[in-house]
Amino acid sequence: MLINGKEIAQNIQEKLKQEISATKEKPELFIISIGENPVTQKFIQQKKKFGSAIGITVTEHALNEDITTEEIIKKIQSLKDKKGGIIIQLPLPDHIDKTTVLNSIPVSQDVDVLSQEAFELFKKGNSTILPPVIGAIKEILFKHNVFIGNKNIVVIGKGRLVGEPAAIWFERHQGNMQIIDSKTINPEHHILNADIILSGAGNPHFIKPDMIKNGAVLLDAGTSEQGGTLKGDIDPTCAEKASLFTPVPGGIGPITVAILFRNLLKLTHPNK
Repeated sequence: MLINGKEIAQNIQEKLKQEISATKEKPELFIISIGENPVTQKFIQQKKKFGSAIGITVTEHALNEDITTEEIIKKIQSLKDKKGGIIIQLPLPDHIDKTTVLNSIPVSQDVDVLSQEAFELFKKGNSTILPPVIGAIKEILFKHNVFIGNKNIVVIGKGRLVGEPAAIWFERHQGNMQIIDSKTINPEHHILNADIILSGAGNPHFIKPDMIKNGAVLLDAGTSEQGGTLKGDIDPTCAEKASLFTPVPGGIGPITVAILFRNLLKLTHPNK
């Protein structure tokens, strides 16, 4: 079954629109972007479009690529007193200290759950929000009654956006977890025996139909650009063998944006 991420995102959008219309003090979303990157601009435009649809102002602070780490932190600090969320659009230039920048985002404004403090709260189960990709995965699995307990689950990649938080969340729900990276011995064996595969490697279409078992749930959170188009990690022909398959684009991506705005509302209006 092909997952229609746009449809799921649309349903979330309608609910958020109703909640925000009943809110007297509407929050804002502040996006700090560094330099010019056509791919990241696509993601920023998606967020602006979603925000406009639900009545949220999305303001981009576009900074020059030669900016310093200290100057970015000053920009974040200038937004601390505003009612809203802060996003640092990744990736950052190599000369920027990414960890220091992300850790300067206040927990109360960290809609991406990327600062160490916010991530630790999530890790311990004390966060009121989920990292957006994890929120999207939860939305898909729960909507289609996919139970995680005792399932063989493979997470490909250990990144902070997908792999690391996914491993924490799946283990919390009693999944039999296997994380795969470049050092994993015989990764094909684990992939072939997996009931649920989540990939965030950013390696276009490297998972082929002969690598998965019939009925596997395939969650593709890997995005890379090839020839001007976005591609996921999982070859689309795998959909024929899968019980659930999230395409790229149009799968996890749109839901992630919707969850980000849900996080914004939860952080700024915790009683909603």
